[in-house]
Amino acid sequence: MDKVQKNLSDIERKISKAIKILGKGEALKLGDAIKLGRKNNAIVSTIRKGIKEYDGANPSAVESKKVLAQMKTIVTLTETQLELLITNKPHTEKLRVGGLVKRSILKSQEASEELSKLMLDKTPEDLKSEAQALEQRRKATFEKASAVYAAAIGGEENADGEDDSD
Repeated sequence: MDKVQKNLSDIERKISKAIKILGKGEALKLGDAIKLGRKNNAIVSTIRKGIKEYDGANPSAVESKKVLAQMKTIVTLTETQLELLITNKPHTEKLRVGGLVKRSILKSQEASEELSKLMLDKTPEDLKSEAQALEQRRKATFEKASAVYAAAIGGEENADGEDDSD
């Protein structure tokens, strides 16, 4: 379970870095947008690593509470990140990277959904309602961001690879 919690901490840290980049708002440059796309690739990779580790684990009640607490933080950070992407949509369109953002959102949505389902499966009954409410928040936030960027195009080819420079 230590590896699971380390992966979740890594996800928190990487999302925080993405939020810092997005916090530039109108000052966001094309290079920042590309770095953000690569940062998102690293986040998705870490989520997938976490899924592999968590899939083979049988968390105790105490460990499940810790994982749920970390997942709350990750969902809150993700909400902030996606809200900033929504707010910055006019600027990402101006930079012609809307498609890159859309692709990043969809990849994150898919990976986070897998992690969320796994967490729900491993959550003890007494924490299920809290975990389900967290999943609803995660799902709603991604649906909102996906809808905003649904028709976005441009920049998809710019962020291959990962930026793991934390």
